Amino acid sequence: MIKIGTFLQLEQIKEERKTYKCRVIETKKDKLYIDYPIEEQTKRSDILPVGTHFQVHFIENNSVYSFPSEIIGKAKIKNIPTLILSVEVNNLEKIQRREFVRVESLLDVSVQSVDQKFDSFTTVTHDISGGGMAILVDKNFNVKQGELLDIMLVLPLEQRIEYLHIIGEAVRIQERNEDKNIL
Repeated sequence: MIKIGTFLQLEQIKEERKTYKCRVIETKKDKLYIDYPIEEQTKRSDILPVGTHFQVHFIENNSVYSFPSEIIGKAKIKNIPTLILSVEVNNLEKIQRREFVRVESLLDVSVQSVDQKFDSFTTVTHDISGGGMAILVDKNFNVKQGELLDIMLVLPLEQRIEYLHIIGEAVRIQERNEDKNIL
């Protein structure tokens, strides 16, 4: 499954938790031959002895995979010094990660129903991501999943204010113990 040229992130399993970047040079059954890993913080190669344990992460088809591994040897492939990592396909785990990072932000928002199903109101955002935004709504606010919303988002920039007109779709309401829910 892991292809030649795939970039790997190696997370060393000890107190320090150093992380390294490397690339797959060759694959054989239950072994990966990698170039010498570069420590991400110092941008230098470390001496890593046989028996060093890692949690390995890599991306394949927009999904992140992880598996435990250890250095089981050293070799040269086409005059390139490599380390040999153990791989057990049964230990390969797909990690669920968000496609977009959520950024907490309090921006002014005006919301109205495209179909006039509720009165328009103003509120603030809870967070924004590349896939949408979450806004704070009253506890008694009720909207159906898939309902279209006419939104005006206020973006205060350095020397001006931008107004973004957005047609959005209600995905869900997250009930909270606080005075407002999240839409």
